[in-house]
Amino acid sequence: MYFKKSLLTMVCALFLFSCSNSKADSQTAITSSSLAVSKNAVETQNEFVGVSNKLKDSVVNIRTKKTVYVNYYNPIEQFLYGRSEPRTEKKESGSLGSGFIISADGYVMTNNHVVNGADEIFVKFSDGRELEAKLVGNDPEVDIAILKIQSKETFKPAEFGNSDNISVGQWAIAFGNPLGLNDTMTVGIVSAKGRSSLGIEKIENFIQTDAAINQGNSGGPLVDISGKVIGINTAIYSPSGGSIGIGFAIPANLAVNIKDSIIRTGKVERAFLGTELQDLNPQLVKQFNLSTSNGVLVTNVTEGSPAEKAGLKSGDVITQLNDSRVNSASQLVAQIASLKVGSNISLTYIRDGKTYKTSTVLSKRAETAVSQTAVFSGLSLKALTKQDIQKYGGMTGLVVTNVAGNTEAAKIGIQPGMIVRSINRVSVNSLEDFKKVYDRIQKGASMLILIATPNGSQYITLKK
Repeated sequence: MYFKKSLLTMVCALFLFSCSNSKADSQTAITSSSLAVSKNAVETQNEFVGVSNKLKDSVVNIRTKKTVYVNYYNPIEQFLYGRSEPRTEKKESGSLGSGFIISADGYVMTNNHVVNGADEIFVKFSDGRELEAKLVGNDPEVDIAILKIQSKETFKPAEFGNSDNISVGQWAIAFGNPLGLNDTMTVGIVSAKGRSSLGIEKIENFIQTDAAINQGNSGGPLVDISGKVIGINTAIYSPSGGSIGIGFAIPANLAVNIKDSIIRTGKVERAFLGTELQDLNPQLVKQFNLSTSNGVLVTNVTEGSPAEKAGLKSGDVITQLNDSRVNSASQLVAQIASLKVGSNISLTYIRDGKTYKTSTVLSKRAETAVSQTAVFSGLSLKALTKQDIQKYGGMTGLVVTNVAGNTEAAKIGIQPGMIVRSINRVSVNSLEDFKKVYDRIQKGASMLILIATPNGSQYITLKK
């Protein structure tokens, strides 16, 4: 009996010792885990601090000055005589934006809309220095501008990354001058890639991010966790005008191609394929007896173009460019725009139910092709030809050729075929006429447009 009791005592003691050791091991494991989490958090924090230190001397704030002429009517004359002669008042205007150094000798990249129409441009560094800069060249279709600082100093350029290699979910860090707050850094992720048909620019292939982007961030860099530029902040989607976590950046690869062309020649040399394209819809998929909705429909091929040399014809469906799948017409246009003139490309396409592969060399787009159509606030406009003027009964102006989806113009009901006759009461007969007035209007301000519709002419207001 004593033996049994002693044995039982020993078993209980061993059990208690085992529990004590197990609890100690558990506490050690928790402590180790906490230390690991803490270590990882510190390492991540240090990564962000490192990005800030890497970019602080490369990101600049941009301030512009320009002269604008404003038409106004004297309210006293209007009250006394029932009418007032219009007067023109000269005013000084300006804008604030962001940019970043792209070469040691002082070239700067920013958005075209930040410096468009400016008489004077200044760049300000994080140490408070402000230097004058000159516009070297711009690309309104993508919204990129290249400046040159008027100084013989040596500057610290930001490093470009490869935007084709980014992944949804990776870190995205935005730098700039939001709402006038200098040297601001915000952190988020890449929310989506290849955003297009937004009506923001003519050529769209945006990176979407939830890193906070606000007015004044335009032209600043969007970088990855290593501090390499993957995009150029350019626009936000917001009903309030402030960040709601939906921002857009121009892919770095597209911007680099434009930068190289402008610095080399002073203008943009755009690669040209020579196709008119249309997005597929269920009806077209059925009519062309396609087994997939992936791809874009070729509606026209320019004579003598790389597309014609490749053997493409109207009715073909392009499904792949090089190793990338083609999902939309705007995406393919942006992909071609990101390539250099003279690039060899391969195209996969479907014709009569069979899949083919061909190759061609991209040529330089003709100057005349650039000026035929221009995009303003989601409206694609083209000057009327003599035949068009006869068709519209002698009416002059600009014809609407396309209206980007999900834009104010589309919601109002503007449709292709309508005629824009004036902007802010100034008659327009050419794209240059329209652009001259449009460029003087502040971004976000309303503009008055007289448009001819099937039901007659009417004034509408659109925000720039």
